[in-house]
Order: sequence, then structure tokens, then C-alpha cells
Amino acid sequence: MADAYREFLSLIGGGAGRFMQGEDVYHPRVLGLGTAAHELLEENESPFRFEPTDRVFSMHQGYQFEFMRGTGPDPEVCSYSEGEHADVPVRSYASFTDWLRTTAEAEMPAWKRHVETVREEINADGSIRLHW
Repeated sequence: MADAYREFLSLIGGGAGRFMQGEDVYHPRVLGLGTAAHELLEENESPFRFEPTDRVFSMHQGYQFEFMRGTGPDPEVCSYSEGEHADVPVRSYASFTDWLRTTAEAEMPAWKRHVETVREEINADGSIRLHW
């Protein structure tokens, strides 16, 4: 497992509130994404075949996914979206951390617009619940 992805899982692998909400990127939903990606490729009769070290880490609504390619500490990310690019994945980010940074930066404007509407409630166990 790539070091960058391992760090991601250790910090927010179980979820991060509304960050990447709607994406299958957190545990346990990330389990089985490789199989789902294979099935999507077969369904679309894609000529693409995964390499043994490829790791699918994100899927969106069953029609697009991202995977890491390579064995380094921060491998490149390729993306597949049904019906695009002749139904084969394309290299989309130079590294997993580039993908994560771009994803966070894309969501930040929405968070800034909503920050004034958030109310925090501290639960009896010390956890914080956000009300939007």
C-alpha cells in the first residue's frame, strides 16, 4: 500500500464529515471497489486491463472511479468515467496527494459559504456534532 494512501486512511479513512460526501472513498465502502471497477469496465466493453499493483480507491455513483498506478510512496492517479475517453482510464494526477489536494481545494469554496450556518453541539461522550 502506498505511503500517502496509508496516511490518508490513518487520518480520515473512516470518514471526514461532509468532506467527499457521496463518494465511496471511506471505510467500509472502499472495500470491493476493485471488483466494482472491473464490472464497470466489463459492462462498457472497455479494452483496459488493470495491472496487478493498481488500487481502486474511489468510486462515484457507480459510473466513475479513480485508482493509483505504480508502487512508489505517492503513486499517480488515473480516472475512468463511463462513456469518456473511449472507455479507458486516463492519467489525471501526478500523485495521490495531488488528487487529494485538488479535491479539497474544489470543496473549500462551498465550505466557506456555509461556515456561518454551522452550529456545533458537544455530545455527552465529548464528540462534536455539526448542525447545518
